[in-house]
Amino acid sequence: PLPQEPPHPLPDAVKRTIVLCPTSEGESLPTNPDFPADLFTSCLTTPIPVALRWFISLNKLSLGSASASIIDSIPGKLTDRKTPLGELNWIFTAVTDTIAWNTLGRAAFQRLFRQDLLVASLFRNFLLADRIFRSAG
Repeated sequence: PLPQEPPHPLPDAVKRTIVLCPTSEGESLPTNPDFPADLFTSCLTTPIPVALRWFISLNKLSLGSASASIIDSIPGKLTDRKTPLGELNWIFTAVTDTIAWNTLGRAAFQRLFRQDLLVASLFRNFLLADRIFRSAG
């Protein structure tokens, strides 16, 4: 059933509250020994390594004879696009922003992806978590 409207108007602070949840009621978090124990938090805080591990798990031949531990030694800084890690971060941002632009309405996109850098970052990373959790079933 659809949620009922509250019997009284909600305060503005509650209307502006954003809650990110990894599952719906009654669902469990997916587990996989190739991923961190708290996959949702890892997606939100370290999306590039998680995205690369997820890609490797889906494409076993992508590394050839290399080990997935190579992910932890990608050189550079996330904020420096001139480095491999920075370029990966830039690509991730472009892809997730494009997904959001094509999925959300204009007002929601502006509110979640353009008004606050921290909120935008969390929602980009949330899109990754959503994709990984959907693929895990």
